[in-house]
Amino acid sequence: MKKAKDSDEAWIIQDKHEDRPHGWIQWKGTEVCMDVNCKCGGLFHIDGTFVYHVKCPKCGTVFFCNGHIELIEIEQEPDTCVVSGELPIMEKIDESFLNKLFEGYERVGA
Repeated sequence: MKKAKDSDEAWIIQDKHEDRPHGWIQWKGTEVCMDVNCKCGGLFHIDGTFVYHVKCPKCGTVFFCNGHIELIEIEQEPDTCVVSGELPIMEKIDESFLNKLFEGYERVGA
């Protein structure tokens, strides 16, 4: 289990799953519903907004909420609750669009 002295240090040491598929939850103050399992064995539930940290009601331990989540590949796509993502904008723009957009400008480094 990781332990940091404060939120800044927790941000630095959080597991970012960089070497495997992962997602990033962008905490924007929206509501979250979360079941939490504490190191003390306590299990508690959170419903709230701005949930950047949680505190165990059993032992008082405070945890930083890591926005990185593990993604587990599945072979059979479910019939419901699948959201398709969008490619980053630069992967969607083709060369002909860029040529038209910058027509009349000198191309540097090409």
